Parts: sequence; C-alpha cells; structure tokens
Amino acid sequence: MGAIAEYFAVGRRDVLTMSALLLKKRRLVAKTVRDLSREFLSAELTHEDLDVALAGLESVRQSFARATRYVRDDDGFLVDSAGTVHSEEFSWDMDPLVGVSNPLSPPVIEKDRQTATWSVTFSDAYEGHPGLAHGGYVAATLDHVLGVTASEAEGTSMTGTLAVRYCKPTPTNVELLCRGEIDRVEGRKVFCRAVLLAGSETVAEADGIFFRVDTPTPRGV
Repeated sequence: MGAIAEYFAVGRRDVLTMSALLLKKRRLVAKTVRDLSREFLSAELTHEDLDVALAGLESVRQSFARATRYVRDDDGFLVDSAGTVHSEEFSWDMDPLVGVSNPLSPPVIEKDRQTATWSVTFSDAYEGHPGLAHGGYVAATLDHVLGVTASEAEGTSMTGTLAVRYCKPTPTNVELLCRGEIDRVEGRKVFCRAVLLAGSETVAEADGIFFRVDTPTPRGV
C-alpha cells in the first residue's frame, strides 16, 4: 500500500509520529476555524460582537505565534523541536485540499479507493458567484483526484498538464463526488481523466498528463 493510500485508508493504523490525541486536537482546532469562517460570512454582527471576536482571536493568534515551528529537512520531511522526523503522512494532514488539520481545506475526502471516488462539499467560504463554487477550487479538486489516481496506480506522479472543462455551475453546500481513472501509460507519462458530479449531473471534468517522479523514502513510519 502506497503512502497516500495508507494515509486515506478508512480505519487505518496511526502511522504518524505525532500522538493520536495531539493529532485529534489539531484536527478539532482546524475544524473549529473552518466552521468559524462559514458562520462569519453570513452572520449579521454588531460592533460589540466583532470587538469580542477580535480580542479572543488575537489572544489565540499570539499564543500560536509564540509556539516553536516545525522545519523541513533536506528531503522535505517535517522535523519538530526535539529533532523527531515526522512521516510523510503528517504533511498530508496539513494539505490545503485534503488536510484535516488545515482549516483552509474543504476538506476533500476519499469515499471509495477501488473506484477512486472522493467527496467534497464547498461551503460559502469557497464561493465565486453567489451560490456557486469558485472555479479554482473545482480545478484543484480535479487535479488532486487525478494526481492520487495516477500515483496509486503508477507511483508518485506530479501534474504535467491539466485541461478542465466546466460543464455546469458547481453548487455550494451540496456534496459532490469526484471520480478518477487511468486512460493509458506511456513511459513516465500517465494519462488520466476525472469527473465531478452533483447528484447525477456532471458539473466539471478534466484530462491530465502526470509524470512519475522519484521521491525520498518516507521516514518516521
């Protein structure tokens, strides 16, 4: 099982160096920030509400600012202040699309590995036109699913080209399904395609050419 599949496996063992409890709390903080952003966008707030929020948030920001930082070693793996090298999966947990510990992620969640099916619900925080998801997030989701599909089948791969077709406006606050598949492989090139669905309707689709790349051997697992 590859590193990506290991990370997204339902009920997987904990392969992170970080303790399970600490990781759970990081994910809860990220979810709270994500929920806060969603509520803030549509809330009709008073001056007093905003003053209270600013004071509380600034206190938390200052606390985080005083914390020591993870750094990356020469291979790109995260190292904590004690010198512990964390596994590749910890980096995935902070990914801007799928990272449950990243408050900026929707997140995009794997539903079925056998069919390369993922789900995502874009809240109002990801809105472009009113009630519609921003096209950039749509493209990023398709790119991610294509990348994982190519990597799981042929080894770690990175985007060479990505062609996105926006078939219909993509609604916010609706669960979307994204499915990827391999078309063919030519040497290091992996040709694949993905579709994004709202119910039974195709809202976007993409074709991509991905290139297999050599990556450092994950450590800390």
